[in-house]
Amino acid sequence: MRNNQGYTLVEVMVSATLLAIIVLGTMQYFTLSRWEVEKGIRAQLAWADMASRMEKAIDLGYDSLQDSLPETSVSLVLNGIQGYRTTIVTSIDDSSDGYWPADTSQPDYYDVTIKFAWFTTDNITDSLSCSFSEERGWTY
Repeated sequence: MRNNQGYTLVEVMVSATLLAIIVLGTMQYFTLSRWEVEKGIRAQLAWADMASRMEKAIDLGYDSLQDSLPETSVSLVLNGIQGYRTTIVTSIDDSSDGYWPADTSQPDYYDVTIKFAWFTTDNITDSLSCSFSEERGWTY
């Protein structure tokens, strides 16, 4: 009887299959991790841009918000990535604050909402809202 040393074909196939499963799982983990890191970077870029836009709203002052701030799907390239920013200004006359109806010529406050979309205009991932009032200043 000969002494055969080595592995059978079945053992080699089983170990190759297990190795392939482990390698594919590890690659999937790194791909998902990279996607999450890129998503976090995009969120930071969007929030920095939205905060800058909100600072512009504060600098414009209450009387200029409705005329100077609104925009729809403004194309931006941040860090080489295509994005779209929309700024919505909504005037609100609140009857519960005691100023209405005496101040019918001017709204009590404006709600400013900034939305940010990546890649396409309807892929909105981040938004920031703020209320501006001539009597009360502004709050996020």
